[in-house]
Amino acid sequence: MRSLFGFYKSEEDTAGATEKTSKDPTPVSSPKKSTDALAVPPVFECDVSAEGPLQEIRPLTDDEKKVFDKIKADVPELIKDLPPIDPEAVKFVDEEIPLDIEDWLTDECIARYVRARKGVYEETKKALRKTIEWRATTRPHAIRPDVVEIENKTGKMYFNGFDKLSRPVIYMYNHKQNTKEADNQIRWVVYTLEMCIRHMRPGVEKVTLAIDATHWGFSNSVYLGTAKKFLDTLANHYPERLGRAVVFMPPRLFVGFYNLVSPFIDPVTKAKVAFINPNSTDDAQAQTDNSSSPWVPIEECFERSKLEKDCYGSWEFQYNHTIYWPAAEKEFAQFKASVVQDKGDKNEEVKQDDKQATEETKEEKTDA
Repeated sequence: MRSLFGFYKSEEDTAGATEKTSKDPTPVSSPKKSTDALAVPPVFECDVSAEGPLQEIRPLTDDEKKVFDKIKADVPELIKDLPPIDPEAVKFVDEEIPLDIEDWLTDECIARYVRARKGVYEETKKALRKTIEWRATTRPHAIRPDVVEIENKTGKMYFNGFDKLSRPVIYMYNHKQNTKEADNQIRWVVYTLEMCIRHMRPGVEKVTLAIDATHWGFSNSVYLGTAKKFLDTLANHYPERLGRAVVFMPPRLFVGFYNLVSPFIDPVTKAKVAFINPNSTDDAQAQTDNSSSPWVPIEECFERSKLEKDCYGSWEFQYNHTIYWPAAEKEFAQFKASVVQDKGDKNEEVKQDDKQATEETKEEKTDA
């Protein structure tokens, strides 16, 4: 899977030839780009009124349900004695945003961990506690936009819109890489994932990656160390969150390596990988002829009108930082206002309950 994101390069290996040919031997022209980015705003809200299927989420097996029930009973223990926020993490988060463990630990969340750990009780419990402690110490949901803005300035990766199954889409343009600090790159990935999760409609639990591989090569790959941290973060703290990884115009070298390693990839993971060559009907035919082929027609994953032109759709969106980032800051401000208000309401409810309990106790003593 590392090859999927161009994760080959080590910190010592900063050079490499870029393979630009596609599976289709016919030369391919990239989407035309204007000199000035179009002032089209990003889309963060899913149209819940739109008709259409959602991705089917595999129900738990009978054995997994038993593990689920045991974990549910363990929740008080799982959220007990949480560590404080890490002093280093304080620099990067909005401390006014409260810890969200109880809201985060939903039935759907527990079920994802049960599936990811193959229904093994001890491993599921351990994994959940590990993530709960991680969320307590790092507060990923509270990472401030100003901390990761530098990572977004070139539009190398960002959340924008939804696929045919209403999953948030994260666009990835690796050739626009502009930073090298691994820790902040990971914070930025986490920030983006948390943003996507906030905007998932009911019934949606996964994201789709739209990866432009037109300019893929060793020279613009992410450092291997950063890639490992990225994959570890996804596996440990966001299990069962990847719905589809769609690679547009993968070059021959990329496809060749994938074909070499694909027999060793977990079938569940392999089913999430899709290759798209919008200029070739052969690739779509390959999927028709062979259900195990990663090549799929573009319409299987996206509505062209809701897919960016830079990824061969017809949506006139082109990343413009002066348009996108104020929208992202506004989204975070609205999220903060909502959770702070909810926390205030809950505190007020607790106060009222305590007051009522005190008054009832007084009345009981008076009657006695």
